[in-house]
This record gives sequence, structure tokens and C-alpha cells, in this order.
Amino acid sequence: MLGSVLKLWHDAREDALDDFGYLNPDDLPTEDSLKKANEHTSMDLLVIDKEASTVYITDRKASIDVGAIAKGYTVDILVERLKAEGADSVALNIGGNIRIIGTKPDGSGWLTGIKDPMTGGTTYAKYITLANTSCVTSGTYERFYSVDGVRYHHIIDKDTLMPSEHFASVSIITKDSGLADALSTALFTMSYEDGLALVTSLGGVEVLWITPEGEQHMTDGFKQLITEAN
Repeated sequence: MLGSVLKLWHDAREDALDDFGYLNPDDLPTEDSLKKANEHTSMDLLVIDKEASTVYITDRKASIDVGAIAKGYTVDILVERLKAEGADSVALNIGGNIRIIGTKPDGSGWLTGIKDPMTGGTTYAKYITLANTSCVTSGTYERFYSVDGVRYHHIIDKDTLMPSEHFASVSIITKDSGLADALSTALFTMSYEDGLALVTSLGGVEVLWITPEGEQHMTDGFKQLITEAN
């Protein structure tokens, strides 16, 4: 339900792009506007009627932003349709969301690169081999703009209402693409310790965290997937 806050950042980023890169501090949402928008983010404003399959928002200034899960959920639906059609060896890349059905025809996994946020995503931080799973990364290098030398990316911390500063990228590997999509955003806005505790409690989830300084943390299962590029 953070849509009202995220819209301010989205509009500021779009306005900055319209300015052809000529930016100034006025392109940032003000603290006052963010606080006012945050008054319309309570989950209590959302009324879900499962029987009628409807969702109702009781506050006209509130909105839902599904950017952190919609793509992954859609990928899962596509995978189920492909499987129903008999597909058993497919590698999908849907806007950066990687989903592997089965393995390669020879039984091996698919080589996948995790972009290095320290180079703006122009090189790879790690190469991994994947089979019958999904891989989703949230990072600071895809959607951002800079004001006075400071980069403002699109992943907003609900507590500060500012771009989260914990990590430069978080990559999630788990079979459910929707879950991977949600976790990549959630863990991005959490401390390493809290994120590790969460994925440990879930099970079946592997993670690579890269800090703004370039330091890497990863789960033991993620380490086992690392390979060399050919």
C-alpha cells in the first residue's frame, strides 16, 4: 500500500528523465510531500472480498503498487501454461526475471550471470548454473536518477520514505518466481541479519547480497551454484 509514496518518486524520476539529465534539487520529492503521502498507506485501507473476487480501497488518495511482485507472479502463470503444453526444457528471461523449466536437453543447468551493481550492471558479479528454478535481482542500477551527485533509485524504504541504503543489489533464487520477486524487494530494504533470518525460516531460498561498498554475502546454497563463465 505504499503506492502514494512511490508515485512521488516515480514522477520525480520521470520528470528528471524529461529534463535530459539536467537535474536540480527541485526534482526530489519534499520531506513534507512524502510524509503527507505516507498518511495514505495503511493496509487497513484495503478491503478484500475473496468470495466476490474484489479489492476495494477506502481512501481515494491511497493506491496499490504491485511492482514488487506482479512480474514474478505473471512469470509463474506463463510457466504453468508452458508446462501444460508439454514444455519441459525452457529458459525464460522476462524483463530480468529468470525462470528455468527443467534443464537443458543434455541434462545440464543454464549459465546465468548476476549483474555487478558496482559497474552499473555492465559486468557480472557472479555466474551461476540454474535448473528448474527462478532467479530475480533487485538493484540500484536499473531505475534511478542523480541529483547533486547522489543517486536516487526506485526501491523505497517504508520507514524512511527514501531509497533504501542497505544494499546495491539482492538476488533471490527459489522455485516460485512470484516469491523471488517479492523477496528481492523485501530483503533489499532489510538488514542482512534480518534478511538472513527470514530466508532461513522460509527454506528453499538462496540469496546473494551486495552492499553499496561492493561487499558480498551469500547463503551456503548460493555458493554451491557458482560456476565459471565459458
